[in-house]
Formats: sequence, C-alpha cells, structure tokens
Amino acid sequence: MPRGTLVPRRGANQGSGARPERPERPERPRSPLRRQSSGDVDEQVLRLRETGASYSAIARCLELRRAVDAHRAFVRAVGRRDGEERRQLVANESARLDKLELRIRQRDAGDQEKIERRLLAVDRLRQALS
Repeated sequence: MPRGTLVPRRGANQGSGARPERPERPERPRSPLRRQSSGDVDEQVLRLRETGASYSAIARCLELRRAVDAHRAFVRAVGRRDGEERRQLVANESARLDKLELRIRQRDAGDQEKIERRLLAVDRLRQALS
C-alpha cells in the first residue's frame, strides 16, 4: 500500500459483527481508603507527616497515587485547624522544609540547575501553607 493512503476503519456495522471473546476479569477488591472520607485520609496524612514521614512514603503507606496527593491532603488538614494548633503545624512543616532545603544545597552543590529546580519545588510547598 502506498504511503499516505487512507484506509477506512471498520465501523460497528461493518464486517462480520462478531466480537472476539474476552475472558471475564475477576472483580478487584476495593481499597479501604476509597471508602474513607477524604477528611479521614487528610487526618492520617497529617499524623504521618508530623512523625517526619515524607510525602512519598505517606502516599505509599496510604495507597495514594502520588506524593502530591499526600501533600494536598496535608494542606487541607492544616487548613481545617485554627489558632495555635495551626501555627504549630505550619512551624513544624517549615522546619522540615528548611532541613530539606539544606540537604538539597549540600547534596546537589555541583549542579546549580538541579538546585534551582528543587528549591523552586520547596518554595511551592511553602507557598501552599500560606
């Protein structure tokens, strides 16, 4: 067939009409977290983060899709707090981010582009708390 020649697709009403048999898939059990309200997950994320767990570790532990999902849950949980409790949570997270920034600067000292990219990500984490 020459290049660029269009070939018509077979529509649902064309051809033999017979579909190939597909084996039935077993029903997957639902994750227990899917049944929990997001508030419950947010509180679990908050507790784990306060123990020093990384967002990646929290996501794995709670079967969240990505670390950013754990971060968003943390921010929601902090946002539901008032007064001194909220200030303390923000101060704790700020201290963790300060340590992360220091580690990035030490570990990636030879690669300025990498440092800038990672520090930008840390700044975004900080901004999400304000």
